[in-house]
Amino acid sequence: MLAKVMKPPLGKIAPLPLLLALAALPLLHGDRYLLSLLISVFVFAVFAISFDLLMGYGGIVSFGHALFFGSGAYAAAMLARYLHTSIWVALAAVPVVSLGFALVVGALSLRLKGVHFAMVTMAFAEFFRILAEKFSAITGGGDGLAVQVAPDWAYGPRHRVELYFLVLGFAVLSYLVARRVVNSPFGRVLVAIRENEPRAAMLGYNVFAYKLGALTLAGVLASLAGVIYAAAENFVVPGVLGTETTINVMLMTIIGGAGTLSGPLVGAAVVKLAGTVLSTYTERWRLVLGIGYALIVLFLPAGLAGLGSDGRAGVLSPVSNIQYCNRLRYLKLGKRPKRQPQAKALGAQSAGPKAPEGAPQVRRPEPGRPRCRRRDP
Repeated sequence: MLAKVMKPPLGKIAPLPLLLALAALPLLHGDRYLLSLLISVFVFAVFAISFDLLMGYGGIVSFGHALFFGSGAYAAAMLARYLHTSIWVALAAVPVVSLGFALVVGALSLRLKGVHFAMVTMAFAEFFRILAEKFSAITGGGDGLAVQVAPDWAYGPRHRVELYFLVLGFAVLSYLVARRVVNSPFGRVLVAIRENEPRAAMLGYNVFAYKLGALTLAGVLASLAGVIYAAAENFVVPGVLGTETTINVMLMTIIGGAGTLSGPLVGAAVVKLAGTVLSTYTERWRLVLGIGYALIVLFLPAGLAGLGSDGRAGVLSPVSNIQYCNRLRYLKLGKRPKRQPQAKALGAQSAGPKAPEGAPQVRRPEPGRPRCRRRDP
């Protein structure tokens, strides 16, 4: 069934007061460690949003999404190291590089589905991670590449306050762009493909093209997050290309709530802040985090962003198959289908012998329209 996107319960909280609170925080409490931690949360929140566009809205599970994040970080670091360019040049050039990566990876792997696609994307990411380790003369190898990517004013005397505002503005802009995408006809069709790919293909949508578009968009957004990561950390290692990075961002998306834009934000904050806080109290903080993750997945299938919902996965409300077909026709034809009268919908004007009195009415599809049958889950 097609699903109608609804606002999650946590989404009822006005975003403007939260944004104002985050903007006022460095002015009221300019602790350098706290600002660095929040900068990391903002960066991985954008990375998680890009992954959510794939898994949450497109139903595409990739184990190699760190390829785009790491390639963006390495591209920004090498541009600053060898060409002495600014972060603005990296923000303009890196999306072009990641666009090429996404098109190549998508063209070679999107013909596969499920676990086969996930394994191929993981192989791509591991291949480039090994390249980053072996070409130590350029990438620094296992020792990493240390270089200042952000401009000098971002490291002013106010303990990284300028960099904090730069990353916060990037996170807000990324969220607005992602929200515009998921609410567009492209995003609606992407959700329809996730819910029922054969039916979307039957109605004439190029499923491969939409999936490739989603992978490209998610890859570009992840690479931009990688640029900001390099600017915030001033250090890039081959691990940012590895599978562990993808698993971490997958946990952020699932814990927060896949299929929502607020979920990745919540998940990134929980994973980053909880790990930091627990590590100060116990050496077995990873075990505690693992138990917490398992409990959230078992008892909160909608994620933390779905608290107060009916418990279904995500914050999606199912609609009937007739509404499903009508919405896809609306996206395809650019106009709303006309509501049919009750008698005609029940087949009163259909040809053929008249049914005996008391016999159940048979609903017949209209000529020229695709047959939409209800399938029980």
